[in-house]
Amino acid sequence: MVELPSLSPLGYHRAVLSHVRRVDERAWEALRPAEADDPGLTETLLRNTYRLEAGGHPALHEAGRRAAEALGLEVEVEFFQAQGAGQPNASLLHQSGKAVILFEGPLLDRLTPDELAAVCGHELAHRLLWTIDDGAYLAVDRLLDAAAGDARTPAQYLETRRRWVMASELFADRGALKACGDLSTTVRALLKVQTGLSGVDPEAYLRQAGELDLSTGSRGTSHPEGVARAWALQNWIAGEDVEVLLTGPLDVDAPDLLDAVLLRELSMDFAAHIAQTEGLRSDTVATYAAGFADPPGPLGVPGGAVPRFDEPLAIRPVDGAPIPRPRALTAATKQYLCYLLLDLATADPDAGDEGLVASLRLARRAGLTPYDDLADDELGWSDKRRAELAAAADGVIQ
Repeated sequence: MVELPSLSPLGYHRAVLSHVRRVDERAWEALRPAEADDPGLTETLLRNTYRLEAGGHPALHEAGRRAAEALGLEVEVEFFQAQGAGQPNASLLHQSGKAVILFEGPLLDRLTPDELAAVCGHELAHRLLWTIDDGAYLAVDRLLDAAAGDARTPAQYLETRRRWVMASELFADRGALKACGDLSTTVRALLKVQTGLSGVDPEAYLRQAGELDLSTGSRGTSHPEGVARAWALQNWIAGEDVEVLLTGPLDVDAPDLLDAVLLRELSMDFAAHIAQTEGLRSDTVATYAAGFADPPGPLGVPGGAVPRFDEPLAIRPVDGAPIPRPRALTAATKQYLCYLLLDLATADPDAGDEGLVASLRLARRAGLTPYDDLADDELGWSDKRRAELAAAADGVIQ
């Protein structure tokens, strides 16, 4: 049997927790005592579900005991079956003093004992996450959940919640694998829950996952795609980075709270490069560039060469960024950087053609290939003038 890595919150969890503690201190303090049960939950369950007691369902309780032991949880576990012919599913109803798992549809009839342990492990892993660090992750979960229900919530919080929930599902999948100890069994249980089928081929599903490029991130709204979850489990065992599913490329149109910080840092660094570029170096450009500092102020000269934006960018970790991995930039982010360059290149009327040529040269060094077309569209160059400026930038004598 393959030795599994230790189970701990994902880097994304830790980064968001760090950010919320620092930036949203009042909200954090308000939600920190997160152990508040729903007083009507027990009565609702007793009225509307079937309680699965140990005497009538010993295999289920044994699976729950096995899962709890594998996760190091000492907690009473209660099981209920929803009424009606719903879709196969299982969910954790969080209570401070006990774990409550609700099954829906005909799921229990389709799972082997090992698969049942995996499903119980997935749900109990949610409880494990929410009790780590005295409920810190539960507090963040509730903060983001409350924010999602408020129409005034900035989009960055909504994107953070989307990624946070997906990170929690990846953590819970690891709990499923810990509970049953076998990747094929875990993927088979996942497939049975998702498809409703009684017979599935987990190895075929893992081969299917291998045919996808998942570097662009998951498009899921709450759960990553099933094939991505299977891929993530396989790569977690191998010690590979799977959090690219959560982050994907750096996108100025859809940043979460962490990416917003990274984008501010990236803008500030690039503005500093621009302000120190020969042909653009002036008090006017420096003043405009200073607006990208946080808080606004004079920008220092960033060390090293101008970054290349046409390849994955090694952005230094900021404010507990998840994992310092190279991030590709979306077309929208590259366009934003082109506009930043153009705005500073035209900020000083006295710079004239020298400033425009300097910006074209800088765009070439930075790999911002859309810059020529964007500048042409915005400034309305004639074909002749564009050719002259491009030739000057490329060092061509006409």
